[in-house]
Amino acid sequence: MTNSISLIAPAKLNLNLNVKYKLKNGYHSLESDVCFLDLYDEINIEVSNLNSIKISDKSTFILKDESILMKTLNCFNREFKNKNKFKITLTKHIPIGAGLGGGSSDSATLLLGLRYFYNRNPHNSKKITLTKLKEIGLKIGSDVPACIASKSLKLSGIGEKLEKIYVPKNYKFLLIYPNKTLSTKLVFDNFDFRSENNLDPMYFNKIKIYNSLKFASQSIEPEITKILKILKSFKKIIAFGMSGSGSSCFGIFKSSKDFVNDKEFEKLKFKKNYFIWHGNKKEFGYNRIVY
Repeated sequence: MTNSISLIAPAKLNLNLNVKYKLKNGYHSLESDVCFLDLYDEINIEVSNLNSIKISDKSTFILKDESILMKTLNCFNREFKNKNKFKITLTKHIPIGAGLGGGSSDSATLLLGLRYFYNRNPHNSKKITLTKLKEIGLKIGSDVPACIASKSLKLSGIGEKLEKIYVPKNYKFLLIYPNKTLSTKLVFDNFDFRSENNLDPMYFNKIKIYNSLKFASQSIEPEITKILKILKSFKKIIAFGMSGSGSSCFGIFKSSKDFVNDKEFEKLKFKKNYFIWHGNKKEFGYNRIVY
């Protein structure tokens, strides 16, 4: 059995987000169409004599708190009475606190990696199913089950209901992150259902592009308003919006030529604090082992 594997943890993009109502347990019932981008963290899992979690110095973004990974490891070990020890190394390329599900994707990918080792251990007669893994993931975070699947999905409930959807390929996504971290809790605390009436949706191949949390997020971080204004200025943009609870915003184009030659894209290069990424969405699925 191999002693080390590396896995991809892709960024999750909320094409839309509809906050329906608040539940008695404090969570919100949501609906969201999501896809996953070819922008990802990497997680290396190596059999070891003790459990450890390290952030690689090759990371684009420095994660100061590894609690989501430790919580995931502890939850997995407790649930399945797992005795194996691992050295876990995270290389972080997804912006932090950006509404791109980086923490959830890291957790989901770690669960898939731990399942890989567990199911290949001949002493474990009962194998862990993907359904069971998603149940464990939901206990860690509402986005974790979707991130385990990492393909185009409609999420509903608190994230436990998943339905496969079609999101066209060969379109280009432009991502802009202002290097401003937003707290999801703070955004929901500032959310007002009455602001829903002001939403003006756009469409991408019959998928409505809108976000219930946009106004709450903008009130906390005005830089989001500036980015959406920049995206609106692109002449050939199909649709644009904010992902999750922010602060990342995205634009959708038919081809790279539709934005790289635009004067607005040239202006973005002078925004030193902005993280700019462009590329494709991708259907990753469950097998994300690199080697």
